[in-house]
Amino acid sequence: MQIDYALYEVKTSKIQIERDRIAKPSPTATTVAEEPLLEELLQAEAAVRQLRSSVITRTSDARRGEATTIDVTDSMHQQLVLMVEWAKRLVSFSKLPMRTQVGLLRHFSAQHLVMCAAFRSIHLDDAVWLTNETRLHKNSTKVPDVNRVAARIVDQLTVPMRRLQMNEIEYCALKAVAFFDPIAKGVDDSYEEVDLSRQEVLDAFERYVRFVSPLREVPRRLSQLLLLLPPVLGIARDLVEDVQLAKLFGLASIDRLMAELMLPGENHHNEEKMEDGSPLYSPAPSIHVHTSEAPAS
Repeated sequence: MQIDYALYEVKTSKIQIERDRIAKPSPTATTVAEEPLLEELLQAEAAVRQLRSSVITRTSDARRGEATTIDVTDSMHQQLVLMVEWAKRLVSFSKLPMRTQVGLLRHFSAQHLVMCAAFRSIHLDDAVWLTNETRLHKNSTKVPDVNRVAARIVDQLTVPMRRLQMNEIEYCALKAVAFFDPIAKGVDDSYEEVDLSRQEVLDAFERYVRFVSPLREVPRRLSQLLLLLPPVLGIARDLVEDVQLAKLFGLASIDRLMAELMLPGENHHNEEKMEDGSPLYSPAPSIHVHTSEAPAS
């Protein structure tokens, strides 16, 4: 009997490859616990979520219905305070100079509002779910929305997030990628440090999406998630414009924190105070819900 050695070598080679595959730990066995940076992001998110829940629970007049202008501005204020609390829990952020920290917070503030609103609303089809448990319908006539921000959040972010089945780990990582922007205004002196922080987040994000995510087999998933960032930035810019118009025409009450973080040209006179720790490092109890309605438009 003749032995086909070529065929034999192919078969034995395949067997050896299979044995090596079984013996070698699969990268899919990697857990979030093995990615300290992702674990840190999740813990920071959990901490501010608990803070938000405790404040909302204590707030007797938190309304559960259609959002009014005052509900929207209250929610924005709450989210900005929570953004600061979130950032303070990130080790790489805490090591940066105060000027850089302020620059990052200002640059990210509107993006934070947009991303949080989009992800919180992932269970809704036609509305934005605000932090004070009210809903802003994407075509609401109760709230001035020159740039149709609510509709764009739903259509351009919430719907794609739901279609991608985006989970909290991916949301936290994407938020950190947007936050650590080395070309943000005011962070020039810390460009390398901020860029390194972003690259570290991207590396951990990529490993999770490629090797750990239940949807790791989906082609170009990381690219699809990162492509959510351009609409985030575009909607954030329009949100800032809406806030400027609301303040200019007295359509809504824009508090000091919102003005400091979101309105260009209105925060320079408070730079020294901010570097001393106020108002960006105000205590958590500053989260509040007003009891009066906004002025009629």
